[in-house]
Amino acid sequence: MVTLLQRIDTFTDEERIVALELIDDAITRPEQSGYQCIVAVAPGASAGASEDDEHVAGYLSYGRTPMTEAAYDLYWVAVDPAFRGQGVGRKLCAALEETCRQAEGHLVRVETSSQEAYAGTLQFYLDQDYIEGGRLPGFYKPGDDLVILYKLL
Repeated sequence: MVTLLQRIDTFTDEERIVALELIDDAITRPEQSGYQCIVAVAPGASAGASEDDEHVAGYLSYGRTPMTEAAYDLYWVAVDPAFRGQGVGRKLCAALEETCRQAEGHLVRVETSSQEAYAGTLQFYLDQDYIEGGRLPGFYKPGDDLVILYKLL
């Protein structure tokens, strides 16, 4: 996952650290942390490649929203640039939504930045039928709004 996160140029070093902490919590203490991950793996290039040759094409981290009955937070979607445009992010979101439905979840919430570097991210969520539910101006820093999106399941 470290290599994947390093390959995504829109993430800052601080964001990479937080993303890795969420992954670590999801793996080492999932019940206590509430974080979970869904991973998309692309098989190795050669026929008969061992599991060690597999490449992480992307991942998604999420968790149940505290103090709600059936809402979930989508924290991160990260797709290796080599796999962008191949439906990896869409499939990860679809897997999350199905997982939430099976757990009787009814809503997924996402927060993102309004910075130009995140315009593609915002459009990705809108293309997946997420609805912009609000903005907090200057939330991250002056000129960088928090954009809140949601999808009813």
